[in-house]
Amino acid sequence: MLRLLDLTRAVARSGLWLGGCVIAATALLVSCDILLRALFNHAIDGTDELARFALAVSTTWALAGALLDRAHIRVDTAYGYFPGAVRLLLDLTALSAFFLVFALIFYYGLEMVAQSWFSEARSTSALQVPMVIPQTIWLVGLAMFLATDIVLMIAALSLIASGRSAEAAPLISMKSADEEVHEELEGATPQLRTGA
Repeated sequence: MLRLLDLTRAVARSGLWLGGCVIAATALLVSCDILLRALFNHAIDGTDELARFALAVSTTWALAGALLDRAHIRVDTAYGYFPGAVRLLLDLTALSAFFLVFALIFYYGLEMVAQSWFSEARSTSALQVPMVIPQTIWLVGLAMFLATDIVLMIAALSLIASGRSAEAAPLISMKSADEEVHEELEGATPQLRTGA
């Protein structure tokens, strides 16, 4: 199970990097477009369309990494007051809800890709991009997220079943305030850590 979890982490990390590179490339393209408009009164055709595709793709490709890093926002007003077993049950419920919602989105996304494929749909811009291309890339990001969710649920349930609930919590539970502070301090410069 640890090997599968490590593989999932590697794939998710690649998705984060890919999404980041896509956003950086899009920012560069938009910046060039703005400069061309300002200096030469000329625009790059399809910049806005490519930016929309980039945002959609980078978002879905980052979902798995955010899930593994426990970076999704959850309301935790009462969460900390519950005993560990109840918190784990809430965490598993949250993972299940994530899965159900995104499985539904994936299902309809699959229908959308199939429809675009059979109708040979193209974008309405001058680029005339076959819609099946960005839609499929977007859908792969959702599939990675769903697979990551399943791997986390199986890993957590197997740890809980073997009596190692304390090891399951760092996989699926919300980060505590102490964990958040510790991560921030580890990322801080040496001067900030020592207070100099």
